[in-house]
Amino acid sequence: MQTTARVALVLVGMLGAFVLAAGPAAADVPTTWEDPEPMSKLDVLVLFGGSTLGLIVLLTLLGLFTGRKNYTPPAPSTDVEKVPSH
Repeated sequence: MQTTARVALVLVGMLGAFVLAAGPAAADVPTTWEDPEPMSKLDVLVLFGGSTLGLIVLLTLLGLFTGRKNYTPPAPSTDVEKVPSH
């Protein structure tokens, strides 16, 4: 089997698995449930944009606070401790 055929076979297999796995996600609301109210564009923007922006701010602050270079090590001690030999 040639390399291009193998690559094509792998790609077709991956695409098929992706389509089959995504099928249940495209399911409609069950008939026994009430249809939900559609979300407004502002609600969607606040939900997805706000959560993404909040995560970016949180990770930036975490990086800033953990990357500070204000640590000064203590001065070396001149005291020598005697360790018992084995």
